[in-house]
Amino acid sequence: MGLWLLGTSGAVPDGRRDYVSLVVEAADGLILIEAGGSPLHRLRRMGLDPMRLRGIFLSHRHPDHLSGLPGLLMGLWLLRRADPLWIAGPEDALERARALLDLFEWRSWAGMFPVDWRPIPPEPDSMVEASGSVRLLAAPVVHSVPTLALRIELPEGTAAYSADTEPCPAMARLSRGVEVLIHEATGAYPGHTPPEGAGRIAREAGARRLILVHLPPEVDGEAWIARARDTFDGPVEIGWDGMRAL
Repeated sequence: MGLWLLGTSGAVPDGRRDYVSLVVEAADGLILIEAGGSPLHRLRRMGLDPMRLRGIFLSHRHPDHLSGLPGLLMGLWLLRRADPLWIAGPEDALERARALLDLFEWRSWAGMFPVDWRPIPPEPDSMVEASGSVRLLAAPVVHSVPTLALRIELPEGTAAYSADTEPCPAMARLSRGVEVLIHEATGAYPGHTPPEGAGRIAREAGARRLILVHLPPEVDGEAWIARARDTFDGPVEIGWDGMRAL
């Protein structure tokens, strides 16, 4: 059981990183967070059985966060999945996801498994999932389109994932007291966060540890860590594909 980073790049991956994505591993199955790139490939590379997926969370509608959804669902269908799968996120993101799937006429696939669409309201502490040993809570953050960040509560501890956002009080509140804050560090662009901004949110939240993700191509990891340490005294790490976060 735990939380893994499947991908750590921003919207332009390089030779070392794929689009940002996480997976929650629990006794009763897997929950995928973001679905850009090739989730099936990354799950299998990690030794995780994609047939154990029970849900997918999409933070927002941008392609690097949901473009891999048709390939993922097609793969599960070809593997003869029968169990339902939930897909949660802002209504705006779910509309785009459904439109993308409709391009491939997914509803006509013979024997297609049921999909439960879960629109999550843009409100603090919105419940995404609470079953077994996993509890997921969402809150709106500041990006160019409606976006939800996520708090992940497991027996191993607590984590928060920022999705794409500018530094904002809502992210600090959602991350209050977490073991690890997984925060984007794209740089000083509108709707995004530089490393020192991620460090400031970690400090305000009282997070014990900070992992920087959604990174620019060929990022200078040492420079990014040094900038985050200007505003956060705790441990800072650069996220890597395949890394265990919790």
